Amino acid sequence: MRLADFFNRFGRQVVSISGCGGKTSLLWALAARARGKKTLVTTTTHTQKPDPASGLFDYFFDETAVAGLKVTDGVGLAGNVSGSGFSISSFSLPALESVIPLFDNVFIEADGSRAKPLKAWAAYEPVITDSTTVSVGVLPLWPVGRPVSEELVHRLPLFTALSGAGEGCVIGLEHYLPLISGRTADGLDIDSALSGFAHSLFKISGGEKVLFFNQVEDEGQAKNARRLAAMLPPDFRLELSAVISGSIRHDRIELL
Repeated sequence: MRLADFFNRFGRQVVSISGCGGKTSLLWALAARARGKKTLVTTTTHTQKPDPASGLFDYFFDETAVAGLKVTDGVGLAGNVSGSGFSISSFSLPALESVIPLFDNVFIEADGSRAKPLKAWAAYEPVITDSTTVSVGVLPLWPVGRPVSEELVHRLPLFTALSGAGEGCVIGLEHYLPLISGRTADGLDIDSALSGFAHSLFKISGGEKVLFFNQVEDEGQAKNARRLAAMLPPDFRLELSAVISGSIRHDRIELL
């Protein structure tokens, strides 16, 4: 199945993307497939501002333009440009909520991981708008079998507390389980235990919830995705609209 075929089932979309290992790639892949409509790409945190020559977006506007904004078909990129000019930050949430209804589809990068493939979430992240219709949590599985390190993990102290995997520990599927569901393999509600300190992927979310194992490039990783999907607590699995695995790069996903 292709990405567009899967996401088209949700109709008009305000998609908030959190997690690691492909948030920005997913953001732009979805925007490209919605280009014939009024499509907005933005962030509720920070993200890189692509070079206009990349062709990823058709026009750009910042918060000063919101009051008189005239929306046209194509991909609009919105944000407040940093002093360096290479990144953008979020509008105020009221300003963002005011423009969202003007667009047919909205794709929001709602989280940051400093380009690292794993993280845990601090109490104040991700930042999810009230208008969100679909929350997508992205995680790669290629770190399985590698040791926990600063190179692999953003917010290392939060990650070790949530996952139970200390620095140097070899990462297993059991360490992903609390990252995703907030519960350990033996059923401990780690989300509650760490309340106000760290939390799992979907604890702050809105609308329908989609878990996406990205960067699944071989059968070994595909098997791990199926195993991990089967490990999810049944009542938590019922809270998810879908669990998918695949590759944004190859525009290929599998429903699990």
